[in-house]
Amino acid sequence: MKLKNILFSFLLILFFSGNILSHQKSQSYTSWKGEVTGTDFVVSVSTKISKGVLFNQLQNNGYRIDQLENYFKNKISSEDCFSQNPLIQNQGDFVKYLNKFICSVEQPRFNFNLFFDLNLTHLDFSSQEKAGQLFPDFIISSDNRQIYIFDENQSAELNLSFLNFLSFGFKHILSGLDHIAFLLLIIFLCANLKTLFFAISGFTLGHSASLFSSVQGLIVSSTNLVEIMIGFSILVCSIEVLGKKTAQLGMFSNLLLVAWAILTFTIFIFTPKQSLFFLALGLMMFCYLRLSDNYQSSLNLIFITIVFGFIHGLGFAGAINEIYLPKEDMLKILLAFNLGIEIGQILIFGVFALFAYFLKFYNLGKLRNFATVAITASIFGYSLNLIIERSFLVF
Repeated sequence: MKLKNILFSFLLILFFSGNILSHQKSQSYTSWKGEVTGTDFVVSVSTKISKGVLFNQLQNNGYRIDQLENYFKNKISSEDCFSQNPLIQNQGDFVKYLNKFICSVEQPRFNFNLFFDLNLTHLDFSSQEKAGQLFPDFIISSDNRQIYIFDENQSAELNLSFLNFLSFGFKHILSGLDHIAFLLLIIFLCANLKTLFFAISGFTLGHSASLFSSVQGLIVSSTNLVEIMIGFSILVCSIEVLGKKTAQLGMFSNLLLVAWAILTFTIFIFTPKQSLFFLALGLMMFCYLRLSDNYQSSLNLIFITIVFGFIHGLGFAGAINEIYLPKEDMLKILLAFNLGIEIGQILIFGVFALFAYFLKFYNLGKLRNFATVAITASIFGYSLNLIIERSFLVF
């Protein structure tokens, strides 16, 4: 039976460890600046997006990475203006698109179609300035792509309002496969509703603390390293679930330590300084899994959900920390965004709870156990893919 469990687990891991379409937040940041030059009114547009997110989405949609100019062509257009000299720049972790438009009016209307054909949940956060005067920032979504620039009475659907950020937080977690995967693993690890309640509370406490601290400037983090750590958190919890379901957690932790040592050594060859980061993650992973195997307590899970919740909170903060938030509205917007995340989490837990109740009601315990192991194995493959993919994007 022991050998059967081991073989069954590894077959599932091998089967599900393919390149599952990974989710990364699809967001861009655009600056609109208008000025009078001679007799012309010139609008300078600067849009930047994460290189990793863009390249991943382009490949998934059949675009060639070496032909970026073809993708960006005519994606921002206007009947009131004509394009002058578009330019694409590769700046570190970002791809930047620059363009200048000569306009016939000082409140031109633009069609913004960048990135929405790659991901319908994409959001663009725009700031606008005209002759030194700042105008309200706004959000461009797939439902609101036609915008008037330098209009003080911007459409309510585009404003940085409480309801818009509530919706943004809700959509952000529901469209984030990495966050959903982690929440499912928390549910799998909880033996009863009491533990689940405290685990959810720990996760909420952790990500709320880091979200507010990061946006307030109390914590400065690397977005790319945070993304790797999010994948790491999913990997650790998936191994814990698989190990406990097959009674092989000690063996799994040993094998994963060896695999992680190989990954760390590979990174050391190319970037020695960054290998310390991976070494620390590997030691943390091994110590936690052995603790979980040898010391059976719900406190382990509550502690790790707080820690990993803190890490995920830094990822949530990356969704809004590049936006200019007016100081008088900052607390309101952060509360709205966090509340949207919590509503999304409650919905995920509620749907899964109904599914679990359905299986229990019809005495499908064996099917539930098999589904748990199968889903966890697929999440393991997904997390492994995330770590490798995001590591190579960074290093």
